[in-house]
Amino acid sequence: MSRVSLRSALLSTLLCLVCGRGVAEPSAGTPALTSNAVQGAAQSVARLELDASGKPAFLARFSDGPRRVPVARGAAKARAERLGLGGHEAARHMLWTRPDPELLAEVRGEVQKKLLWPVIGGTWGRGFGYTRTLRPELPHNGVDIGAKQGDVVRAVADGLVVYSDNGLLGYGNCVMILHPNGWLSLYAHTQRTTVQPGWRVKRGERIALVGKTGYAWGPHLHFELRDNGKLRDPAPLFTGQRSPEINGPQVVLEPDQAPSENVAGDGRRAGHAQPRCTAGRRKCAALPTR
Repeated sequence: MSRVSLRSALLSTLLCLVCGRGVAEPSAGTPALTSNAVQGAAQSVARLELDASGKPAFLARFSDGPRRVPVARGAAKARAERLGLGGHEAARHMLWTRPDPELLAEVRGEVQKKLLWPVIGGTWGRGFGYTRTLRPELPHNGVDIGAKQGDVVRAVADGLVVYSDNGLLGYGNCVMILHPNGWLSLYAHTQRTTVQPGWRVKRGERIALVGKTGYAWGPHLHFELRDNGKLRDPAPLFTGQRSPEINGPQVVLEPDQAPSENVAGDGRRAGHAQPRCTAGRRKCAALPTR
């Protein structure tokens, strides 16, 4: 077994451990790793230092927090509880499987053949597939869109919010939306999310703000698209890169307040403003129940 193969096998094992997944079985054409082979491979990647928990030490520079997500409430909260939405394990399951028919039946809105560009003025970054420079053997599951911290992130199509939290390792504050045709869109590394699980969103509605939480070197949006459980390159489907006419959130954030160091019993930091409607009493009353 060559040194390159040993190095790839060991790093794949380490990544599986970091992500909390089981180590994959070797393929039929791959020799089993002996203790000597592992030791030799470890020497060849000595620069990949591990911390006390066994994770690569370089990950310490990243953080999935601070956790900044809306408080669940109202009809959306009741819907999320009924459908089992919002949990980290359920979110991981939905990333790799077809949506449950019962859940898909709850999704409202038009079926879209194109995806709205999620950040107005956002610029193309890393693309889909084997596009990494430092780790070319690892696929990039989505596309990166460069933007300023705090820029508005929009829903690419009508759908149902199935996740809005920061419990997916590396993704930071993250939103996942299920769409009527079985597509699942994911928006990661956000500064804060502005929708809750169970919330029904319209195409172009604000769902988050651009940030750099999770495994992010700087402010940008990491966007992924899954088609009934299978990864898909979203690039050919995007439209409206420079279209500001669809950018009207139905709720906006209160002005930021100084965050408190007190943490509520549910793990949320106190002092984070919650969304409110500012369209006027008559218009606010006319908003549909989510």
